[in-house]
Amino acid sequence: MSKKNIYTIIKWVFVVAALAYLAYKLISFDQYDEFIVQWRQTPPTRFWWLAAVFLLLPLNWALEALKWKVIVANIEKISFKTAIKSVLAGITTGFFTPNRIGDLVGRVLFLESHNYKPGVTLSLLNSLTQNLTIIFCGIPACILFFSAHTNAFPNVWLYITLCVFLLIILAVFYFYLPRISVKSGNTRFGAKIKDFTDCLSGYSTISLLKVILISFVRYVVFSTQFYFMLSFFDVQLTPWQALLAIPTNYLFVTFTPSFAFSEAVIRASYAVFIIGFFSGQTVNIALAGVAIWFVNWVIPLLSGSVILLQSKYKPSKQAQQD
Repeated sequence: MSKKNIYTIIKWVFVVAALAYLAYKLISFDQYDEFIVQWRQTPPTRFWWLAAVFLLLPLNWALEALKWKVIVANIEKISFKTAIKSVLAGITTGFFTPNRIGDLVGRVLFLESHNYKPGVTLSLLNSLTQNLTIIFCGIPACILFFSAHTNAFPNVWLYITLCVFLLIILAVFYFYLPRISVKSGNTRFGAKIKDFTDCLSGYSTISLLKVILISFVRYVVFSTQFYFMLSFFDVQLTPWQALLAIPTNYLFVTFTPSFAFSEAVIRASYAVFIIGFFSGQTVNIALAGVAIWFVNWVIPLLSGSVILLQSKYKPSKQAQQD
């Protein structure tokens, strides 16, 4: 079987699986009645909050595409348009995999075939940068939030301590990646994975900081989207409460093993659990958690499915010359 045929099969498998899981989640969703009631009771003035959520949606994923474009520049120069396609395709391929690990498949399919291996590594690096940002912003918020609710969370300090250690380990690992790549290349094991790790050696500290900065700006964008969605559902939070609850919520969601298609339930549960300390509007909070998931993941998923099916196999330049 040719590589082109294998490429086509992979595309269809991921798209069909993602859409099948999405259909299952939409059919099994049991809060349509509450959603309809809230929708009918929402005054026209609050729809501006929803409009703001949708206006920030392109910016959210444009920043992710910019970050991907910067990250892969060491191995292949891609256009911003290709980066957007890669990101949206990655949402599709990651939709039914644990913690969206399948995202890397969609991304690397838009690289030249000889860059698939380093593309896998860079996709993992991309995820690491966003997780670092979530931990960095989430830990201070988490400490302040739970310091006021210690009795309700007896083991929370253990969790926070583990997060702090994780942040330190990941940060050191992240900024030392180029050196680790060079040193490991001289070992027997490093030689075996050289095709995957050589791509890391060319990054400078400045370029790594640039990627982190883009991740942070994107973090601000999707956190703001969540705040706007809560406002649309009339969940009353002061700016200070939002600064504590939303980063804490994302910290818990990020480090809970899950599938993207099940994140709606997880997000809603954590939102009720954490934001519920500031507001008794349980149903509204849960609906906001599900709605922000739908806007930020399901809509791009549908776009990514179309893009993925339209994509074509890109042979390496060497193969084209031969």
